[in-house]
Amino acid sequence: MASDTQRKVNVGVAGCGVVATAYYLPYLATMETAEIAAVCDLRSVRTEACVRLFGAKEQYTDYYEMLDKSGIDAVLVLTAPGTHVDFALAAVEKGKHVLIQKPLATNMKDARRIAAAIRKAGVKAIVEPSSNSPLDPDFALLRKLVRKGVLGDVMWFSLGSTGPTKYGPGLSSNPYGQDAFYTADSGGFLFDLPYAPSNIVAVLGACKTVFAHTKIAPIEHKIVPEDEYDKFLATVTDPDQANYWDVVLDLPRTHPVKMEAVDQAYSMYEMADGSHGTCHVGRIYHPILPGADGGALSIYGTDGNLIFGAGYRASIISTKKDLLPSVDDDGWFHIARKGDSSKAKWPQPTPGAFNYYHESTQHLVDCILEDKEPIPNIDWGLHITEMMYGALQSSRTGKLYEMTTTLDY
Repeated sequence: MASDTQRKVNVGVAGCGVVATAYYLPYLATMETAEIAAVCDLRSVRTEACVRLFGAKEQYTDYYEMLDKSGIDAVLVLTAPGTHVDFALAAVEKGKHVLIQKPLATNMKDARRIAAAIRKAGVKAIVEPSSNSPLDPDFALLRKLVRKGVLGDVMWFSLGSTGPTKYGPGLSSNPYGQDAFYTADSGGFLFDLPYAPSNIVAVLGACKTVFAHTKIAPIEHKIVPEDEYDKFLATVTDPDQANYWDVVLDLPRTHPVKMEAVDQAYSMYEMADGSHGTCHVGRIYHPILPGADGGALSIYGTDGNLIFGAGYRASIISTKKDLLPSVDDDGWFHIARKGDSSKAKWPQPTPGAFNYYHESTQHLVDCILEDKEPIPNIDWGLHITEMMYGALQSSRTGKLYEMTTTLDY
């Protein structure tokens, strides 16, 4: 393991797909406290590109060989969701710290297996996404204000899918990645969007029960053929231009696939604080009207309301103005949007705003070197996973699902 005096964490990256080359690897290549010791992917054309573009020291096509031979301290598990459980367990059992891309798992048995292994090994673990989590200072502030009582007793909340406003029909049907988004073991759109339950928990705390209805609709889709990504990587010479999203949105979708996992879920959550609310996760196939409410989180209490969006990151109006950091002339406390969203091509992170891929990478390395517990940690990952798993179970049984995990947050 890297030491404080060495100030370097040797990182291995499992999966050289779009999120790796667009977000994680470019940031890792700039870090003074980390080194890209190894990359691994079943397709050697992708590992070769990562060596060329990001300076990876070694490349592998066998994940377990990378764990055995590369001398890495930590692994970023950026592969398709169906591999997360086996890959995370193998890394942790060899004493490697892990960052696990969403989802942690698609059922609680596997999620608990990973959690138990992490606790036994005493390694650091981050479960993505760290956006909409206490790692983001804006969410930490909002949670603090709610706990202080700025909203009074929280009565209800709502959160819905937000759709594209300018990129045309079909965008919410992922343009690539059959194994990542469409197969049964991917978890589908429900497990691709833990941002929604994370958003709720980050502000209101732990969830108590789930009641939900889920379905798959529509089933037939077309995506960009997988080889197009390999062709793209082969042409890239500048690591800052390795974001496939810049081109894939405009490529023809000619490869037919079937949706095998839930991509519509309507859930009612009862929170530990006694509040209730609804959360809809689903694909939107056509643009919403620019400026219209796309379903961002809104929370309503006896003494105030908290609203995300409307031109701001978040805003609070309250009768308890003395609890607010400041109040504008319109009577609201506003948290301004950071960065320039006009320069962001959906769904890339807004330039200048909180970039969870970068923040998580930095945070994991810092936690390893400073021997501190990560945010969001495995307990967070378990709770958010159960909120999604609970929706599936409730829909299958027609009964209320009672959460078995909680958070002291």
